[in-house]
Amino acid sequence: MSKYLKYTVMILAIGMSFSSCFFLYTFKDISIKPDVKTFYVEDFGNIAPNSPPTIDQEFSEALREKVVRETSLTQTNIDPDVTFSGNIKSFRITAQAPNSNGAELNRLEIIIQVEYFNAKHEDENWSKPFSYYVDFPQDSSFEDVQEALTKDIFDNILEEIINKAFNNW
Repeated sequence: MSKYLKYTVMILAIGMSFSSCFFLYTFKDISIKPDVKTFYVEDFGNIAPNSPPTIDQEFSEALREKVVRETSLTQTNIDPDVTFSGNIKSFRITAQAPNSNGAELNRLEIIIQVEYFNAKHEDENWSKPFSYYVDFPQDSSFEDVQEALTKDIFDNILEEIINKAFNNW
């Protein structure tokens, strides 16, 4: 093989691998219509019995940060193009994997009702409950693991919300 042919094949191989990576990246990319420029996240309500008193504020702020971090939208409270609102519907701990000694695992499940309003494209509006759970050892103190569990649940629910809002998954 000539020296030039080797370089050409090598350049083509590198180019094809970059283009396939680019394709995979853009496949996961967020798609927001060009006329949608602003967003607003209303303070979520909390109707879940036994939930931490600040969970609604924590979730609202986490959603704001996620939209800012992962989209090009600008946050505003004056005539936003898209608005998120809703409430924490359920915050419950249940026993899982029962045995003769009780339960080996507990499960924290959070359900959040989210309403998405798109002022520019009203056919894209939706209202949907999002839920996620995490199991943790029965012998763990809930107070010791609550923050980490809640963060894990929020991360998963936030990802689903962003995908539903901006990728229509």
